[in-house]
Amino acid sequence: MKCWYRKLMKGMLSEEEGMTLVEVLASILLLSLIITTFLSFFIQAAKINNKTDAVNEATFIAQEQIELLTYYSETESVGDTLSFIEDEGPKTVSGFEVTSKVESSELNAALYKGTVTVSKGEKKYAEMETLLSFRTAE
Repeated sequence: MKCWYRKLMKGMLSEEEGMTLVEVLASILLLSLIITTFLSFFIQAAKINNKTDAVNEATFIAQEQIELLTYYSETESVGDTLSFIEDEGPKTVSGFEVTSKVESSELNAALYKGTVTVSKGEKKYAEMETLLSFRTAE
């Protein structure tokens, strides 16, 4: 019985096969193609994420300016608000240039159109409009 077991083990060990260099290189090539594909997806997602963050931040800045214009329409006169906006001019908030504008509305003489534009360089990231009715008389 010992002889039979030795022959069986010797036969199993002699038939041991390993991977050839070509098989190793092919598997490395396949793995690198798969990893490169997934990395490109992650890089694209990161770029889109950055753009979305910039648009969200610009939108929040524009909303804050619109709320400020609404506050002025409830507490200040049209002339005071216009002079304040002209004196302040375009301002920079978090790297964005914020421009506010108030002009007469075409819909109604008692209404004014407030516009806020948030841009960086030549590119507009956010623009909001609102109709304002000034409570105080000029």
